[in-house]
Parts: sequence; C-alpha cells; structure tokens
Amino acid sequence: MILLIFAKHFMWSRPDGHGGTMTYYYYDSVTWIVGALALAWLAWFLISRYRRARALRRPARRINYRLLKRLVRIKSEFSSINLRPGFSRTIHAIGLGMLAATDEYCIQVFINDANAELWNGAGAAPLPATFRGVPVILIEMPSAGFLSAAAPRMTAGEPPYPNGIREQQAVIIGGISGANTNLTGQSGTIGYFCRRRSKLARRKEIHLLSNSHVFADLRKTTIDNSDLILQPSPGEPAGNRPIGTLVNFSALKFDADINEPNHIDAAIARLWGPQQHQPLIPMIGAIKGYVPKRDVAIGEAARKFGRTTGYTEGRVSSIYLDIWIRYDRTGQSAFFQNQFLIAPAEPGFTKFVSKGDSGSLVVDAEQHALGLIFAGMSEVPEGTKAVPKFAVDPNREKPPRIESYGVANPISEVLDRLKIDLLV
Repeated sequence: MILLIFAKHFMWSRPDGHGGTMTYYYYDSVTWIVGALALAWLAWFLISRYRRARALRRPARRINYRLLKRLVRIKSEFSSINLRPGFSRTIHAIGLGMLAATDEYCIQVFINDANAELWNGAGAAPLPATFRGVPVILIEMPSAGFLSAAAPRMTAGEPPYPNGIREQQAVIIGGISGANTNLTGQSGTIGYFCRRRSKLARRKEIHLLSNSHVFADLRKTTIDNSDLILQPSPGEPAGNRPIGTLVNFSALKFDADINEPNHIDAAIARLWGPQQHQPLIPMIGAIKGYVPKRDVAIGEAARKFGRTTGYTEGRVSSIYLDIWIRYDRTGQSAFFQNQFLIAPAEPGFTKFVSKGDSGSLVVDAEQHALGLIFAGMSEVPEGTKAVPKFAVDPNREKPPRIESYGVANPISEVLDRLKIDLLV
C-alpha cells in the first residue's frame, strides 16, 4: 500500500548530449507533501480566525438560550398581531423584558398614551394579561424617530452632560460630528472605526461606521461621487471638510409590511488615507470587542458618546424589540425587528440620547460594543398627556413610563450584514 501511495511515474525522457538518456519522473510523495502543507496552512488559518473571533466576543453569560429562542418566537407572533399597519394608533413597539424584582421574562408593549384605546375600536378594553403563557405588561413611552436632525447646543438650564464634539477635529475619533454632504442642515455621529472582511488589499483600509440615514442620502438608492462624509456634519455652524467616501449602506424600507422588516440602519465610509485617526471614544476609550445579540442581558449597563449629549449612561431595558421608527425628513415610518431599547440611568442621567446622536456606538462596562444608536426619543412630544379620548378604568394601575431612551441595532447584526470587523 505504501508503495502505491509513494510511487513514481514516468513523465518524459530526452538525450543528455553525451550519448545517454535523461528520464524524468513524477513522485507521488511531492503531491502528499504539498497537500499536507496546504492542509496545515488552511487549518492554521481557520483556527487562528476562529480564535480571533472568539477573542473579540465577550465571554458568554448564564443565559437559557433555548428558553430565549422560544420567547422570541412568541414575541414575534404577538408583534405580528399588534404592530401590523392600521391595527393601533398607540402601540408602536413590543419587546422582551423582565418583570420587576424577578428573573421572569415578559412581553413589553410600548404605548404612546396610557389613556388612549389600545387598538382601533377597542375603547377601554385592555390587552390580555398573558400571551402563550408569557406575562404581558404595558409601558408608556413616546414614539421613536431617527436622530440625525441638528439640535441646538445645550444651555445652562440643562443637565450637566459633557458637551458632544461638534467642531472640526484634526484627528478623527469615535463619537464626533459627521454626516453625508448631501444632508443639508442635518447632523449625526461618527460611531467608530472598522475594516471590511476581505482578503484583498482593501482589508487594510480604515472605514468609519455610522447609520445609513447619517452617512447616506436615503432619497437615493445608489452611491455616487457626491456621497462624501463631512466632519463636522453639514448642519454644524463650524467649518467642515470631507474626510471619506461612502462605500456601503443598508437600504431601508419605509411604510412596508411588517413581514419585510428592517434589521439594521448602518453604513460605512472609507477614511481617506492622509486623514489621521485614533481608535477611541471620549470618556470611554478603545473598544475591546463586541457582544453577540443573544448575549446582551436585560438590565446591563450601557454607555455612549454622541455628537449632541456627549457621554451618557443607561440600561438595556428591552431586547429583541420590534418597533416603528419615524423619519422626519420624509414623514414615513420604518419597521425594525429585534433591536435593543436603552433607558437613561436615572437619576444621574435623565437623557440617553438626543437628536444628532444617531450613529453613536453603545458599549458595556468592559469596553465591548453592544449596539449602534439609530433612533430614540429626546423631547416629550406635545399632546402625550392630553385629556383621554376614551374612559379608562380608574382602578387600573398606571403603567410605568420611559422617556429620552435610545434604540440600537445589535452590533453583531451590523458586523455580519455589512461584513465588517470593529477596529480593536
């Protein structure tokens, strides 16, 4: 058997010029050696890539994934009933949370006004207490919108947050003002830095990460030479200049059926070579890795630094959130599935986000990226506490209320769909 594996094979022969003959053979051992070397290289490549990917992910915590998967399926079924277009004017988001002072999951139903009817024609009828055996609770929360609109500077009467960075920066870092040159009067945030997953030379290029509605002009469906990224944003009074070029973004679907949800609102732009950069976020530092979507825990700490509010802290209050988001530039709404809701960490922070913070990277307490801010509520809309249109049972307990929250794409979803890795 060994002789067959390592046999030699005649290839050709020729005169050697001295009356003799030179014969050339091919040896099977060459094939096996080259094959073994190629296999060893492939194994090394795959193992090193796997180990690097594992090293970038935060260690998993104690989570019952089988239970979580079942609950997400039940929540999605509940969303398909209560979030479909035209069903309700007050229910705008549904997610998974925890019952107060317990470790029991529940379905959270987010409503604009606790005094309004829950669905069209319902009158004062309540939602069921459970759905498929899972508790259902109401939470009053104003509707969310994209956060790319410009916002004025903070005044002396506002909470003492460190101001966001809206001026021109010689060295580009995460958390500063930046947006597409076509978004006249708008402002957003450059979240962080990334690289594209590619074996080509472009893998070495540094890219900026933010939202589609910050880095792209959503009135267009394709990228052209006008899609430059300005720093600071075109909506800032400070002088701006281009620092990069849009290369990829997630197209968004507006006013579509909930069976065709959006999953991310993210875009990347190639940072021009001569432009200096430093991979860090003010008051947070450099990113160490990321957290897979299924490992983000309800109640865990979250931090961000954005163009408007600067550094703020919050808590993850809802996971696998299905939510309608309004885009003020067009008046349309987009449905997003399986997002995160982050409430401000009161009393120290009464806001987590404000307009202009879109694109901010959300990190945990150990510098691991959790998500990418793309929407939220910053000011209480007028009319949310109006006289009720429908009578409400006076014995019904008033639901808790959340304000000034942020909505974030899971960062693992952003990385996988855009095929990028954070710069660490």
